Amino acid sequence: MTRDTELAAVGPDAATSPPATPSGGWPLGIRWRDLVVVPLAFGADLMFAGYFTDGLYTRLSGTPASPVLVIAIVAIMALALFWRWRAGLPVLIYVLVITAGLALWLREAQPTICVLVALYAAARHATRRTARLVLALGLIGMAITTAVVVGYDGYQDVKFWQVAFPAGVLTSVVLGVWFSARREQLAAGRAAELSSQMNARAELATRVERERIARELHDILAHSVSAMMMQAAGARAMAQTVTLGQAQDERVQQSILDALSSIENTGSQSMRELHRLLGTSVSSSLGPEASGPSEPPSLADLEDLVRTGRHSGLIVEVHRTGTPGELDPSVGIAAYRTVQESLTNALKHLGRGTVVDIYESWGEDEVQVQVRCRGGNDGLRLNAPRGGHGLRGLRERVDLTGGSFEAGWVGDEFVTTVVLPQSGARSGAREDET
Repeated sequence: MTRDTELAAVGPDAATSPPATPSGGWPLGIRWRDLVVVPLAFGADLMFAGYFTDGLYTRLSGTPASPVLVIAIVAIMALALFWRWRAGLPVLIYVLVITAGLALWLREAQPTICVLVALYAAARHATRRTARLVLALGLIGMAITTAVVVGYDGYQDVKFWQVAFPAGVLTSVVLGVWFSARREQLAAGRAAELSSQMNARAELATRVERERIARELHDILAHSVSAMMMQAAGARAMAQTVTLGQAQDERVQQSILDALSSIENTGSQSMRELHRLLGTSVSSSLGPEASGPSEPPSLADLEDLVRTGRHSGLIVEVHRTGTPGELDPSVGIAAYRTVQESLTNALKHLGRGTVVDIYESWGEDEVQVQVRCRGGNDGLRLNAPRGGHGLRGLRERVDLTGGSFEAGWVGDEFVTTVVLPQSGARSGAREDET
């Protein structure tokens, strides 16, 4: 299972579900732009209701209609548009009912703008199933308006094209508004889905990077601190011997100086690796020793690890077979960390005098690194912390390269073995695990 599959799956209805209610504006879902849209729709429908023409007459009696009443009805209809984004379908039905009532009451009334505005909002926020209902209501409303207007007394002898033309125009307008709203809704759904995927990937990348940094910090600091502790303990024991006058041999004093120098070098090396890990420039105050190469460590850098282990009281031997080849950086650092973690565990759990054999075997397209540790003078240190994070981190690192990892007791030895492809992750290797 790849890390990409950790992203949340997006269902098939994601693009058809209504987006969140728009925010920003007045309470109850009112938008600032509605202060322009609603008054314009109100004025247009007053005109289509015949308020500014000679058509302000009732259908049945033919007497002039009350202008105040017409204004009040159209205003009540237009005011509902302020809430069309919060309750699109109810507002559309409400506007359609008032529009049909005006068309039945006034002879030349065709108030359609409020219907189109409400239709757009309802279609824009509707699910796929509800959107079809919105379209049907819009078409029915326009058909009723056209039929009522054409059917009153002044249009008894109307010809077919006189009905078909306005009906076709209104149908085209309704379909255009509906399709426009649906297209925008689908685009917004895809944008929201893409944003969600990008956020999920960013969170995943952040988590992966945090895990990588934690693993690197463990590998760098655990080994360095363990080595420095053992070297400092040895230097202190030798210093006490000299202080008590039990030995004045120059070799003892040189051993103390070597231990202190090893502590200094180990700390300097750790600082270089930390700077490389964190991507910062090395301060010039650390001296030329701290300005080493920024490349990650590899098997070619084992001598430093071996030297540090020997200064810490380990008996370390390296055995190489085969012809060393060029390693992928991820493989090189995995092999290096394997040896480093094994030496750290030997210091932590077996103590000084531990015999460590490092076997480095090169094949045609892979390299095997095996570290065998046998208990030292201190014996197995049962009080040492047993977090297990280092071996778990090693297994993850080796798996990422397409290699194999084994660690455990074999008789009286703790054996750690990794087999790594020289060119990095094998094609198709461990496909079910990665």
